Amino acid sequence: MTSLNSKLQLALLNRKKGRNLVEKGFTLVELMIVIVIVGILSAVALPNFLSQTDKAKATEAKSVSSAYLKQIYAAYQEGGLSAAGAAIGTGSIPCPAETRYFTFNCPDPENAQTNQIVATGNSTSGSLLGSTITSSVYLTAQAAVAEVPSSTDPVTGAVTPGQPAIPALSSGTIVIGNPVASGG
Repeated sequence: MTSLNSKLQLALLNRKKGRNLVEKGFTLVELMIVIVIVGILSAVALPNFLSQTDKAKATEAKSVSSAYLKQIYAAYQEGGLSAAGAAIGTGSIPCPAETRYFTFNCPDPENAQTNQIVATGNSTSGSLLGSTITSSVYLTAQAAVAEVPSSTDPVTGAVTPGQPAIPALSSGTIVIGNPVASGG
């Protein structure tokens, strides 16, 4: 009888252990709370993530535009009035080729004051489709000034100091734009 009693107790203990393994899971309320928290976090994070991808796409256009305008500025420093005028000694400066997200247009290359590039979002640029980024380089120049020698007034003997020669100077300012939505 004692062996039957001990077998019964052992069976009851094993059954109780099996029930504990099943009862160690999460309740429905706990799972619902986790789902709500994940939903709230994704509702906040997803728009921020999507705007970051747009910024990265716009950076591509800004980098290409900046490189193009720096080429114009370098050619201008070498002695031209515009990209077209400077191209005589440095080779032509073509408008950049289309990239994955943007097409480029370089209007009015003969304008000596402003050389522009306009990047327009294409069909693969997502929410930047049709948006434009206009960037410019504003070129300025100062003509060379000849040396003015010092002089002495023959009556008073006063000496007027001369001025050294000033070489021709050229400078420019590159302005990189931000995306502007189409129609905006």
